[in-house]
Amino acid sequence: MKKGKVTLIGAGPGDKGLLTMKGYEALKQSDVVVYDRLVSKDILDLSPENAEMINVGKVMNHHNIPQPEINKILLEKALFGKNVVRLKGGDPFVFGRGGEELELLLKNNIEYEVIPGITSAVSALAYAGIPVTHRDYASSIHFVTGHAKDGLVENINFKSLVDGGGTIIFYMGVSTIKQLVKGLLEAGMEKDMPCVAVENGTRANQRSLFSDISNICEKAEEFKLKSPAVIAFGRVCSLGNKFDYFTKNKLFGKKVIVSRAKVSNNKLTDKLKYYGADVLDFVNMEIKPVDDKSHLSYLIDNLKDYASLVFSSKNSVINFFNELYSKNKDSRALSHLKIIVIGKSSSDELLKYGIIKDFMPKEFDNVSLAKAYKELNIQGKVAVLEAENDIASIYKAFIDNNIDVELFECYKIEYLPYENTALFNDYIEKNAVAAFTSGAAVHGFVTTCNIKDFSKIRAVCIGKATYKKAQNYNFNAYMAEKPTIDSLIEKISEME
Repeated sequence: MKKGKVTLIGAGPGDKGLLTMKGYEALKQSDVVVYDRLVSKDILDLSPENAEMINVGKVMNHHNIPQPEINKILLEKALFGKNVVRLKGGDPFVFGRGGEELELLLKNNIEYEVIPGITSAVSALAYAGIPVTHRDYASSIHFVTGHAKDGLVENINFKSLVDGGGTIIFYMGVSTIKQLVKGLLEAGMEKDMPCVAVENGTRANQRSLFSDISNICEKAEEFKLKSPAVIAFGRVCSLGNKFDYFTKNKLFGKKVIVSRAKVSNNKLTDKLKYYGADVLDFVNMEIKPVDDKSHLSYLIDNLKDYASLVFSSKNSVINFFNELYSKNKDSRALSHLKIIVIGKSSSDELLKYGIIKDFMPKEFDNVSLAKAYKELNIQGKVAVLEAENDIASIYKAFIDNNIDVELFECYKIEYLPYENTALFNDYIEKNAVAAFTSGAAVHGFVTTCNIKDFSKIRAVCIGKATYKKAQNYNFNAYMAEKPTIDSLIEKISEME
């Protein structure tokens, strides 16, 4: 059997955007992903859907899997011909034991590659507004582990660190902070030396504790400082309050639950995180083709009999074109039709197929859609492409406006059970906002969570139909000014 390959990838400090492009491309090709505790879920979710996921995470004083066993896992999977990714927080070679893992691979002639990652020492401080070097404050950086192999820190040469005069950054120093401070002070560090501890750097729950060395231990106890955190000492630490930008993001500290379908990416989630929100992806739906495609197939075979097509959602676009392509046809088959879309996401999806919409109604509920369509005065039959769940309400709206309409179910929505109820309940208890971009998202939230009374949950909705759906379930509902994701985010930012 041909041997596989092992790729050590530095996943960075947690923010998905800080994973390198090379690391991302290698991760997409993996058969097996062996990952640490500090690798964020956002990055793990980039793994192939069929990849074997092995958690070898370590917590202070409790190792799930000892390092020698991790080394053996990498070797065994590679010997079985698998493309193995070893996904490590930060950088594999900066206190990541990457060198230890390569030794066994090299001994057994296994091909390997190392893809560096952004280390937390630099990135966490940067997100806290602290440049690790500055011509007026520090011209050198010292990376030090605060948790030695034997659990002791006495072997650290504190004198050389202090004499170096640069920025001193300790990894894994939460449990030994008192020993570290004692060592630095005894080595001659000034008692008013600025310092900072950055917990969960680059993540939505990042916290920064600014102090001086004389008071950091007492403040850390009051702060309830927890791992993962980096602790830095040096004059540059005084710049944090001046340069901090991350915690000033307009959504920083806000908890948002995004009820959504199971897809490879989500624009709303990504934008919320970009603005600093702490987002729980509440995946409770899966979009699938309808079981019986005969009706949709009939439409594609007889497009000449219709005057217009209405795409009710992004998914209706995707599923329609999948069926169109399966019949060896392309967008030229739509050249005689007026194209109507509901929502910007539908419009954007159509552009991927080279089609620009003819019309998009301002209001996205079914009654407004039918009235707006009638005003277009299009002669001939209209075909509306929709999820099978919403067929009846759309049909009634068009019939009530005397429009010759035929509805085509082009996809279905299956609601999924949500397993991490403890995390979900924690967000609810902390007054999280629920963000809804469709009525289906509201229904998915309601049917898959363990809540009966929704009156205390603030729900921000993208359009009138979604807003009404949330009201029907007695949510404390708000509607974005415009039916766009940007407007939805703006509404969330205005909420206390």
